[in-house]
Amino acid sequence: MEPAFSTTRAISLVIAGAHVVLTPRLRRRLEAIDRAYVVAADSGARTAFGLEITPDVVVGDMDSIDPDTLRRLHDEGVPLEHHSRDKDATDGDLAIERAVQNGARELILLGFLGGPRLDQELASVLLTARLSVEATLLDGMNECRVLRADRVLKWQPEHGEIISLIPLETARGVCTRGMRWPLTDAVLARGSTQGVSNEPIADQVRVELDSGLLMVCRYFPEAT
Repeated sequence: MEPAFSTTRAISLVIAGAHVVLTPRLRRRLEAIDRAYVVAADSGARTAFGLEITPDVVVGDMDSIDPDTLRRLHDEGVPLEHHSRDKDATDGDLAIERAVQNGARELILLGFLGGPRLDQELASVLLTARLSVEATLLDGMNECRVLRADRVLKWQPEHGEIISLIPLETARGVCTRGMRWPLTDAVLARGSTQGVSNEPIADQVRVELDSGLLMVCRYFPEAT
């Protein structure tokens, strides 16, 4: 999955608070993003600084951001958009909304995977299914994107990568090319593991479906 990263600020990098290991692969991915609008969700500001990224804005209730990060944000003139703790959305969701309001047509989501809160991670994965813009969940060893029925996903696979197709709702007419175990007009019901742990065998991989939603996940065991 090699999204055509934009060179305009129509692409936004949204950073949440989970720890992100800066593998060589992730460093290359971030270097490919030029002039992105960067929104940090609360303690995602610390994650951003750890990746040598300065946010354009920090959004959230600021209940988990540490004093040192706050001082650095103040010193660098980064605006903070405070929200009440009595809110109906996570800080990550609010940060995504802020990026979309700024005109983002594509989102790269960092710091949404891993961390101690499984509930937060599951919520982050599921919220990508309702977004009106393209969104990629990214960390040091994984890259995941929602595929809808009106899209075709094609990419040049990397050595050793593992591909999984996770149905977020029943996916019908699933067809794949370039994988060791191909699918042709398959039906993947929500909860099915049929699409888990496939392998690329060609120079290009292709995934498409007639209806439903798939989370297409790529795992890079050799990313480090």
